[in-house]
Amino acid sequence: MKKLYIGILAIIYMAVSSGIAVELHYCMGSKAGMELYGSVNEKCGKCGMTENKTGCCHDEFKFYKISDSHKTASNDISFTAPEFVVINEYNIFNWQMPQSSALAIVNNHSPPDYTKPDVCIMNCVFRI
Repeated sequence: MKKLYIGILAIIYMAVSSGIAVELHYCMGSKAGMELYGSVNEKCGKCGMTENKTGCCHDEFKFYKISDSHKTASNDISFTAPEFVVINEYNIFNWQMPQSSALAIVNNHSPPDYTKPDVCIMNCVFRI
């Protein structure tokens, strides 16, 4: 059902966007007829006169179409991150060693170095 609706809408849009040509026939100063996309007859249906520039009959051609000012899609997505700067107002490293003796006391609370397990534990040999 959706395909049917889409098909009908596509045909209507194509008909309107392609435009319609209309021929208006004037005889003796008044509108005598109107035809879509022109006609093949050279004689007037009202007075029987042939088409001439000097006669009482003349034709006017008009073309009706919707404006072609369709808006195209634009992609305004930006994937760049804003740039910012961090300014430090203090020195991170102090290259001068302090003169106090408080640095002589070192509290090292790090874990001991890794040592391999004993051979008896690796081979699962336990002697009592």
